[in-house]
Amino acid sequence: MKYTFSVFVGLLLLCSCSAGSDSVSFTTAIPDIPTEVIVPASTQIPGPWQVVGVYNADQSIMTAGFLDELHVATGGVVGQMGYSNDGGETWLITDALADCRYGMDIVSPQVIWACGGATHVRKSVDGGKTWEVLAAFGDPRTITNPCHSASFLDENTGWLANSNLFGTTIDGGMSWTMQALPETANKIVTIDTYGSNEGYLLDQSGVLFFTQDDGEHWQEVSRLELGVLKMPVSAYQLAAMRFSDAKNGLIVVSSSPYGKPAPVLAFHTSDGGKTWTSESIPVFAGPVYLARQGGFLTVITGVNQLTLLKYGE
Repeated sequence: MKYTFSVFVGLLLLCSCSAGSDSVSFTTAIPDIPTEVIVPASTQIPGPWQVVGVYNADQSIMTAGFLDELHVATGGVVGQMGYSNDGGETWLITDALADCRYGMDIVSPQVIWACGGATHVRKSVDGGKTWEVLAAFGDPRTITNPCHSASFLDENTGWLANSNLFGTTIDGGMSWTMQALPETANKIVTIDTYGSNEGYLLDQSGVLFFTQDDGEHWQEVSRLELGVLKMPVSAYQLAAMRFSDAKNGLIVVSSSPYGKPAPVLAFHTSDGGKTWTSESIPVFAGPVYLARQGGFLTVITGVNQLTLLKYGE
């Protein structure tokens, strides 16, 4: 009964989320409301993925990511943001004054990018205390899907995507250069840029594309063997990808956005996607986030619940 009520409340809150945009200019408010969560001891499980902890928070969580074991950021309904620098023991809750947040990238303990509905993009350069209003991602008159994927090198340079739009910035989000998708691409599920102008795009069918010019041109390089796993159409980020260079990368794919006992798979390459090794990750399926370094994987495994895992060889 408690779980059913929580889901009902979550669905009710989601009614306030939108894919379109309003044209109002916002000034960021900074409420400082720390809350506490319980962090259990690490759980040892067979295989290369180890559970670091499970974290239950009070704030709305629709996107989230651990940078490392201490620094974690969350985004939720109508721009509610959370930030912790003590491993989820306490939280700073702020208001980005934006639509619901579905995508995030934590570049450093200070620099955090967040995107979502209504073309709203926000950036913090002070560890989540304040949120800067940036240029709209997409045309507010025609956009149909919220932004769910973000990949940034620093506070100035990076990529954003929703399921059918891809854009880049080199001026800290003051403007976006929108690029056409690969001609054969299905819906975008995740993106990653690892260096100036270069990176990868993964579509819903598991096809991987590579660019050397910030998306002006794309080359199909690989297809993941997903087997029975199907990535549903979703506003949430159901795949996460990190490449350290053109050859070495890790992709995690989730089969459900709802914290269900469904497949979550990891794929590894050391030759730019020519060959892959893969394994199942022992965690409930939900929206996923991969840290740039350290092998940290964040999964939203329940209502406002995060599970942090770490990959070890």
